[in-house]
Amino acid sequence: MRRRVLASIALALIVACTSSGSSGKPDDRAVQQATFTRLDGATTSLTAYAGTPVLVNFFASTCQPCITEMPALEQVKQEAEGKVRFVGIDVGDTVEGTRSFVAAVKVTWDIGRDPRGDIATLLGSVGLPTTAVLDRDGAVVYKHLGALDLDELRGELRSHGFL
Repeated sequence: MRRRVLASIALALIVACTSSGSSGKPDDRAVQQATFTRLDGATTSLTAYAGTPVLVNFFASTCQPCITEMPALEQVKQEAEGKVRFVGIDVGDTVEGTRSFVAAVKVTWDIGRDPRGDIATLLGSVGLPTTAVLDRDGAVVYKHLGALDLDELRGELRSHGFL
């Protein structure tokens, strides 16, 4: 019995942290206007990026798929420089935890914090990592739950004319 319970818990954790797909259509306006705090302490929202496509990646330092996908995200960010803005939003970590994670994975994009997961919830996220792409008007045109690889991410950005 104990083995079955442990297996069920393990499966739930794996699904929550690595599943692919999405759930529901997010309220674009609510996602755009939800505020988050940047690592420098300033408060902002995704409306600050209006006029440019934005890739938003929700992550946590304790999420292995989040850690795994970061090099691919960084590589595509470098390729998309000037065409797509990248924003990382840490869900649930402390400020120091976020800073340590960003330093360890060496990402170069804007980083914010969503300690309670409010923005991720507005987006319809059910686990981490979750990545969304917003068009120039802020409409969510793509959402993915689970780690992305280079080809998948490039293909998605190309399909919307962003690369």
